[in-house]
Amino acid sequence: MTQINGIADFLNQAGTRFKVFDMGRRIQEIATDEFLSFEQGEIPYPLPLQQQAWLGFLVWTEDKSSELVIWFLRFPLDASGKLTAGIRDDFVLHLLNKDKTEAPQQDESNPYGFKPKQEHMACFHAKAAKQLAQPASSYYEHTKDYLAGKPGYDQWAFVGFQGMADVVARLDEDNNADLLAEAIETIPAQPFEALAQCLEHENIDTRITRAIVNVTNRELEKDNTDANFISHCIRALSSSRDQTQLELTLDKILSTDTGSHPEVLASISGRCWLALKKQKTLALFLEALANCGEGQDFFNLVIVDLINIPGMQESILTAVKSPERSEKLSSSIGELFKTFT
Repeated sequence: MTQINGIADFLNQAGTRFKVFDMGRRIQEIATDEFLSFEQGEIPYPLPLQQQAWLGFLVWTEDKSSELVIWFLRFPLDASGKLTAGIRDDFVLHLLNKDKTEAPQQDESNPYGFKPKQEHMACFHAKAAKQLAQPASSYYEHTKDYLAGKPGYDQWAFVGFQGMADVVARLDEDNNADLLAEAIETIPAQPFEALAQCLEHENIDTRITRAIVNVTNRELEKDNTDANFISHCIRALSSSRDQTQLELTLDKILSTDTGSHPEVLASISGRCWLALKKQKTLALFLEALANCGEGQDFFNLVIVDLINIPGMQESILTAVKSPERSEKLSSSIGELFKTFT
């Protein structure tokens, strides 16, 4: 039997083509070369979540004579954020014993498969169809009509989430970017929140970013700001190409009482980690995290998760040593360091 050196090698020897996506922090394609380096243990996983790599695979044959296969896999990472050869080879051995490329998440004997949330499934399928030049779902046209206000924005119940995911995955088609930019400030909260769950996976332009910022500011001005709604605004903004607008908006949120809400903090740490490389934003984030009502365990969980992202450790360690930190933050940091001793 020909030796198989990893997942990519298994798929290549099976005569298939494949694409790999991160399914953890945001649904985005991972370059093939980067994945190959990761699975060979040469580099840490670029977007770890909870010290694991969450992956989605599209697998198909060159002539598309067989059905498209989708895998969802999660692999534990070592202390340096890398995949061990033992875990990789264990999964490949499992595939060889199964002798077919069935979906691992449907295989109860496979310890590495998982089933994403329905919203993530919808976004993944929308991206997959776009990547493979396949048509959008049957919900696409009706969703576009809804966003244009044709049936009335009160008719949200008749719009499928898959249609929303399809529109967002195709922002470069059918004037969809303009359509969204116009609709965002008008649609009710529920469809906006659904839209936000799709937008967090796309690199939105400045016009859409501005519309979301306006919605965010409008909510912050209310006497009883809805922290859950603000967390959706953050997610919607998280992949914006306009990082300056994102950072300014995060600074504003973190300077309010709403900024200490756990959902808001989780959205920032989980989706906006790049903005936390800015010293001011990170300082505000750490103070808000220390004042969060969820307590020390939540503080530790968030910091450890962030430190495991490649490139974040130095920024966080510099920030926690700042002489300008509050007594509350100093106390939380002290308790965190006790867990490492």
